[in-house]
Amino acid sequence: MSAAPLARDARALAREVRAGRASAEALVRTVLADVAARDARYHAVSMTFEARALSDARRVDAAVRAGRDPGPLAGVPFLVKSNFDVAGYTTVAGSPARLALPTAHTDATLVARLCAAGAVPVGATHMDELACGATGENPHFGAVRLPADPARMTGGSSSGSAAAIAAGYVPLALGSDTNGSIRAPAALCGLWGVKPDNGRLAMQGCLPYAASLDVAGGFARSFSDLLPLYEALLGEQDAAEAARVRAAIRAGTALRVAVLTGGFEQFADAQARRSVQRAAACFEHVEQEPIDEALLAEVRAAALTVSNYELARAHRALLDADDPSCVSERLRSRIVTGLSTSDAAYAQALAQREAWCARMRTFFARYDVLIAPATPFAAPRFADASIDVNGTLLEPAKSLGRLTQPVSFAALPVVSAPCHAPDELPTGVQLIGAQGTLAACFAAARSIAVQRGEDVDAS
Repeated sequence: MSAAPLARDARALAREVRAGRASAEALVRTVLADVAARDARYHAVSMTFEARALSDARRVDAAVRAGRDPGPLAGVPFLVKSNFDVAGYTTVAGSPARLALPTAHTDATLVARLCAAGAVPVGATHMDELACGATGENPHFGAVRLPADPARMTGGSSSGSAAAIAAGYVPLALGSDTNGSIRAPAALCGLWGVKPDNGRLAMQGCLPYAASLDVAGGFARSFSDLLPLYEALLGEQDAAEAARVRAAIRAGTALRVAVLTGGFEQFADAQARRSVQRAAACFEHVEQEPIDEALLAEVRAAALTVSNYELARAHRALLDADDPSCVSERLRSRIVTGLSTSDAAYAQALAQREAWCARMRTFFARYDVLIAPATPFAAPRFADASIDVNGTLLEPAKSLGRLTQPVSFAALPVVSAPCHAPDELPTGVQLIGAQGTLAACFAAARSIAVQRGEDVDAS
């Protein structure tokens, strides 16, 4: 059995559905057949929502027949990272300890907003256990595999969402990012990703990992789809933000750009550095700003303290699970470590976060956007115990998020852009803005999309 992937991007699919030239129901059936035919190879999708998806798609088709506009993403199939609630299904979040929980009564806010824009949820994606992981390897449900080379990792924890788009199942997927969980998989899978400011998008119905760091966002196959995805996630409640982003993309204003070096360059291999150079070449004048690795190490340690402390208090009940095998030793260790972290140590880490945020704010007096590699290297093989990066051996599980974690700790918005050569495995860059200036990141992303020959129409 075989099935053709959806070759067209979200905006093109929506135009066809709104014009009555394509059926939302047919699109859903195509996705379901494709997943059934090919996902044993990639292990991206954890469950499908066949009854729900077909029902939603038929409502979209009925609206078109009645002359009503179903929305800007009319009939576009999308996938949901499995830590987001979808009404009628259990929010497993990569944890077998959650399989017996009741189904969700309502959709997570962001799922509901995508549906309000006319998009159709067709399934949930595999992820690291409770989002606690960076490789996409789940000890209970198996590893998500890179579509470009199934012997390699996708990164995590939004592994399945990224892999599903890279495999061609859907053009859009929902993800979450705490220390790099959108940006690393986007880079390794060759996708566009958006991680907004902390608090910009509603987190209701998304299972927390580390609440003060958690951010919702998503993935798109193309730059032209990233803006409508972000607008749909904003919903009608934040039309001003959507207008700012559109205006910035259309303006084409010269941006003040700097590349982060120091530790960001020291722990990026030759291909990751080429991706940064390729991105920087899209701008007229680019400075360099070094950040010492010793400082970055302190920031990562503080971020880990905050992550462990908050993870432990959100999920401490797992230590008393009836079946201990439902909780991996790695997760159990993280929870135990977090519970043993004192309130004073947590407060100190939060103080370090404030200082780090202030340090990063100083850059934005001089620059609109900072560029940094998203990962130290392209996707490792599952057999790779370590990767040599400029003479230092790095373990994938401990290093895939080392360049994203400091950016998360500073609570900065990011667009993740693919910047690899056609003959290379995918790698990408972080386009980092000041708090409240994701519009500048989108404007920078447009320049990269132009260089890549992509459609950049923001109409």
